Amino acid sequence: MAIGLDTSATGLFSGTGPYTLNFQCSGIQRLLLVVAAGMDNVVTSWNWSGVSFNGASLTQRAVNESAGNNRNVRVAVWTLVNPPAGAAYQVSATPSVGLASAVLGVISLTGVDQTTPTGNTGTDAGQKSGYSTSIVTGIADAWLVGGAGCRNGTLTWSPGTGVSELFDVPTGSSVTDDMAACGVYRPCSAAGSYALAATSSASNYGVLAGVEVRPAATAPAAWFGAEVLEPVAGMWMF
Repeated sequence: MAIGLDTSATGLFSGTGPYTLNFQCSGIQRLLLVVAAGMDNVVTSWNWSGVSFNGASLTQRAVNESAGNNRNVRVAVWTLVNPPAGAAYQVSATPSVGLASAVLGVISLTGVDQTTPTGNTGTDAGQKSGYSTSIVTGIADAWLVGGAGCRNGTLTWSPGTGVSELFDVPTGSSVTDDMAACGVYRPCSAAGSYALAATSSASNYGVLAGVEVRPAATAPAAWFGAEVLEPVAGMWMF
């Protein structure tokens, strides 16, 4: 079964948190991803904690940081397999320190393997404009999904070759206290190594992080109440 994009949403934040965002999933064989990008006005390392959806904890899959010139930019990708659907639930994330600026990008995919939804990961960080990580997929029709953040809230992002952009969010006009973040994905037609890449409109301290998302082998069987329906001689029996 092919992976599909259900929907995505973003929120802008600052301070100590927790940061919260209402989000609704739909479809079958779902995977929720949260791209959490933030900047602290010191070079000291910090982290994300308590990332959840409707009270269920997400798992951090990829993370890196870029520190310099009294700033620390950190980007992490978190996932939750089979998130609840049908209503708007709350995404919540808390930084370990009060941040100057942050972006939460939430992405819902369908057609994802519910047993082994993710695989390899990759990151890139530094003081530059182009960010790229090569991720090996072990199965055809996987997607690479992630995002990037870079200091300077006036910047914009351009996706790399074969990459599509889900969101591009500058947090403000300040070149010292704000940042720009994006969410990106790349479908991979066959097993192999693919680059997940994005370029900011100017060089600065930034990070890109991504994860391999694996497709479901088949669609689930049709369900009627608590029983599985099976076709018999052209009729549905249960």
